[in-house]
Amino acid sequence: MSKIDWSKAPDWADGHGLVAHHGITEVWISMDQYAVVGAEDRAYPYGGGTGDHRHNFTRSQVQYITPRPTRWDGEGLPPVGTPVEASFACEDFEDWHDGVCVAVGEDPEGREDFCVVQCGRKIAMYRDEAKRVRPRRSLEQIKAEDREKAIVEMAETMHAATGFGVNRADCEALYDAGYRKQVESCQT
Repeated sequence: MSKIDWSKAPDWADGHGLVAHHGITEVWISMDQYAVVGAEDRAYPYGGGTGDHRHNFTRSQVQYITPRPTRWDGEGLPPVGTPVEASFACEDFEDWHDGVCVAVGEDPEGREDFCVVQCGRKIAMYRDEAKRVRPRRSLEQIKAEDREKAIVEMAETMHAATGFGVNRADCEALYDAGYRKQVESCQT
């Protein structure tokens, strides 16, 4: 079997298991349901008995259960398998890339702990104190951060243009109404 890619696990799954039934089937599991890894995003209730779901896998058929790693809050180093965002020195740590922690260890001299993060084909090593690795953000978090950045930029632009203080609530209302900075195009 290959390594478990927890970034592909449904939010409800609290573990990964194997079912030996006409071959080996990998499944995401919770206490109430399972889903076949790599199949369509469909969860099934456990089977057994005489009901409509009697042909589904039973909870007792799931073996070699691996619990989902605890969610990393950004403190310390991420556990192996944790989806993360990482920045690279070659980009002056400006951009963040989706990746996964593939190893955690200690340098051979025992002076510091580090983690190894893989972002696509790129692999980088990070120490805890550098804060160049963070928990992967949800789409809602990304949208909220983009909104905040745009509102601050809008307030700064309005202040620079008028010389007056700007009411944040006004900038929020303008942003929520769909107003954005317009860039003039040069016509030649």
